[in-house]
Formats: sequence, structure tokens, C-alpha cells
Amino acid sequence: IENRREKLMNSIILELSAIEDKIIDNTGMYSFEIYKKLSEILEIEKKEDLRVSNIFGEFFNETIKLEKGKKYKIRVITKSQKSFSNLQKKLFEIAVNKEKIEIGEGVFRLSGIITKNETWCGEYDLKKEWDNLSPEITDFYEKIKMKIVNPILVNRKSVLGFDKILEIILKDVENEVEFEMGKVKESILNSVIVKKEYYREKRVNLLNNEIKKVYLGDIEVILQGYYGKMLLSFLQYVKYTGVGELKEYGFGEIIIKKD
Repeated sequence: IENRREKLMNSIILELSAIEDKIIDNTGMYSFEIYKKLSEILEIEKKEDLRVSNIFGEFFNETIKLEKGKKYKIRVITKSQKSFSNLQKKLFEIAVNKEKIEIGEGVFRLSGIITKNETWCGEYDLKKEWDNLSPEITDFYEKIKMKIVNPILVNRKSVLGFDKILEIILKDVENEVEFEMGKVKESILNSVIVKKEYYREKRVNLLNNEIKKVYLGDIEVILQGYYGKMLLSFLQYVKYTGVGELKEYGFGEIIIKKD
């Protein structure tokens, strides 16, 4: 059996202080530069082992205005314990040596690391949750609120609708736990009551004008029984991994909250 902790995902927030004033072009998505820098620092071999956000609050802006001395936050998710240990080690070195961090056009210093934040930080092990699922859980009942913060992409188009999103989630999870989701898809669908779906269309210029229209939204669901509990474990998983294409760069961001 592989090391159980190897699949443990960790999510932290880095606080970076800008060293100089700079206006950054974000039409090609600055998160690609952030990813590139961090994957170099961590010597990431598999693309999906790392995930980053854009600078908080800047995802949809065409330019990012950096001001000297101002602090900016980015979220970093590692998908294995090895990568996380490596990240901790490298960040410690950067902090001790007061190294400059050059991300594309932006130059920063590391000013803090946040590990306590209910929405964005934490750790999660899907395989462990999956192994602990017991068919005896029949009385499980949970209200869940899902907030789509950044667009979920399929074939470079923004997707909406709980059923479609669920399909993408199941496909993503299938790769992770090596389990044929087709067998349980029907049961999972029957364990969910969708109480509310609300989407709004947003005109944007993302990926150098490739994406001009996206959907963001809120979904409220009730999960019941064994398969409802199974789905909750999947939803908590995508809270870390994101959903759909380009999720390594901050797309497909969903906030999951128990009501």
C-alpha cells in the first residue's frame, strides 16, 4: 500500500509584499506566471501536483496594479505530502534569506504565510475519506451551499448547471480514486435535492480574448444517505483541486459551505 499520507492535499495562503510599483497585464492570466514560478521553486514534475490562484481579487481584472509595500495574497495548493514538505522548506529559505520573488513582471518579498482560514486553507485526503465511507450511513443529511467564484471551463467555454458540473466533478474524482463512477452516478444523483441554482453572466476578457463570457453562481443542495455522504467527500475534494480545465491556474474555483 502506498504511503497513506502521500495523497494528502494542503492549502495555504502566501502574503507577498510588492517591492516596486508595477502595472501587470492580466489578459493572459497572471496566475500562469504564478504557477510557473512556484513550479520552478518546487521542481514540480506533474502539472496537477500544484495549483495556484491569481492574486486575490484580481482574477477578472485586465490589469493588476501593484503598489510598492502593499501586500497581496495568493493561494497555493499542493497535492502530495512530499510537495507540501518541499514548499514549507523552500518558503522558510526564502523568508530567512529575504529573497526577492520575481513572478513575471512583478517583484515581491514573502511577508507572511496564512494557514488558518476556513474558506481557503486546510488539508484533505480523499482516499482516506473514501476508505472511511460506510454503507451503514443511511441517516446522513446535510445542506450544502456551493459558490462558483471563478468559471468552470470545458473546451474553453464556461459551464453552468448542477448536473453538468456534477459530471465534471465525477470525472475528476474518477481519475483520483481509480473507480468507475458510472456505477454510482445514478445513486449519487438520487441522493441530491437541488434546492436552488442561480447563475449570473459576466462579460470578460480572459486568456487574451479567448473567453469573453462566463457564468458564476450559487447552488444549494441537500445531500442524503450513503451516496450523499460520498458526494460530500467529492465536493470537499474539489474545494482544493478546482473543477474543469485550467484548474491548476485558479479556474473552476468553488467554495463549499455546510449550511
